[in-house]
Amino acid sequence: MKRSCRSFVLCSVFVMVLAVAHGHAADSSANETAKELLASPEESAAQHPWQGSVSAAWLPDSDIRTIGGKLGMREVEVTFGRSYMLSPQASFSTDIAYSLRDLSAPAGAHLPDELHTLSVKLSGNYHVNKRTAVTVLASPGLNGDFKGIDTDNIRTQIGVLGFYDKTEKLTLLAGVIYQQGNESIPVLPVLGVIYRPNEQWTLGLAAPRPGITFSPNRTSSYYIGGEISGTEYQLHDKSIGAEKVLYRDFRAFAGAEYLLFSAVKINLSGGYAFNRKFLFYDGARDDVAIANGPFAKVGVSLNW
Repeated sequence: MKRSCRSFVLCSVFVMVLAVAHGHAADSSANETAKELLASPEESAAQHPWQGSVSAAWLPDSDIRTIGGKLGMREVEVTFGRSYMLSPQASFSTDIAYSLRDLSAPAGAHLPDELHTLSVKLSGNYHVNKRTAVTVLASPGLNGDFKGIDTDNIRTQIGVLGFYDKTEKLTLLAGVIYQQGNESIPVLPVLGVIYRPNEQWTLGLAAPRPGITFSPNRTSSYYIGGEISGTEYQLHDKSIGAEKVLYRDFRAFAGAEYLLFSAVKINLSGGYAFNRKFLFYDGARDDVAIANGPFAKVGVSLNW
């Protein structure tokens, strides 16, 4: 457990240094892919072609319901990327992303100490006409405990999303995300609406990531929302008793984002994580349920 904490601290320091020089978000879950699809890449490409961010989240010790003991979790995410305006109608972006889930649990729980994701994200946006746009994203990566790396670690997500501006205030959207290599939910639909009653309010009623944002001015915004958080990993540590594990939870959160300088934003949020589970595949062991609990998250993003 001490070794795990040291690893998290060293990774956090590395990530913070990297973020100051560059800095985006990295979890390879379908929820993160949905967030990428819902972004507006053409605006970023035109104004700030280089983007980066770093974030760290803390989930304090919570009871392990199935076997006893407590589990603490820390998460670090970092990416660095660039956007390109190919034409007034089309943009393209590339990102490289890394994430770490650091776990502290009793040895009897037989859980991995660390879970890693390293991926590349390629996305493109095309405006068919003034009302219609299409975004396509592909994200190949390596997910696992990194005790060994082979072709079984490969996970690829492919997503496509269509936007239709029914009015100036209402946008309809629909799409699908395919998760190659995943045992659970290989195909996830994305469906919903984005409603902007005025310049201050945005209501994103889109599964799997609904939310409401209030922006009183150009330097601050406040939001509430929910999300499905989870990533599947390949395991090479035979003592775990399975070849794959999916960590999954449902998170409700509230937060604030502030523009500190022309290119630097800070994001502070917190909330509650529900239905937390480790689901194991290709092995002879039971799943592990974790008690609900709070979490806190801080992030810094750079755009230039």
